[in-house]
Amino acid sequence: MGANLFGNYFKFGNKPNINKAMVHGITVGPMHMTLQHTRLADIRKVFGGTIQTQGSDRSLANWLCYQTAGGKNSPATDTWFISNTLGGGEFVMIVAVQVAPASGMPADCEAAPAKFSPPNMGIPGIGASLDQLKSAFGGSAGGTNITFRADEPGADALGTAYNAQYIAYVMSGGKVAAYGAGETSVPAPPKQ
Repeated sequence: MGANLFGNYFKFGNKPNINKAMVHGITVGPMHMTLQHTRLADIRKVFGGTIQTQGSDRSLANWLCYQTAGGKNSPATDTWFISNTLGGGEFVMIVAVQVAPASGMPADCEAAPAKFSPPNMGIPGIGASLDQLKSAFGGSAGGTNITFRADEPGADALGTAYNAQYIAYVMSGGKVAAYGAGETSVPAPPKQ
């Protein structure tokens, strides 16, 4: 899922389809983080792990991945925290979660420590139904791959940037099997 959000698997379009960003903070066990502001090194300090690297320059991706064991009421999951060139390879730009594959742990993941829990992004997560997505985001979401995009004015004083937030879901059997959120700053359209 992390690689799919980082790459071009999902088609978000060039215009927003939701009115506002939905992910404002992310809680993972004892840690609170935000996209574009939390460093991979901060996550590693709390949960351990090895920062993985692939590519360079414009194709750079650095990430941490943790696999939970699951429990009586929740499946095992894989969670990726990803930085790319826009995050300087340092700041988390994407968080993605998927139901762990039955074939075992991906080579780029590590066992999550006891204090780790799958991220709470304030949006429907693993196991959510299509009706829950429709309730949270509005509209007529449907299909196997569901995407949302919101653009909001960036924090620069000149009004020259937008924060574009991307949210993607993969559905299986009518339930969320994977999801993620990413955010980046993009140039604002010219004023008319």
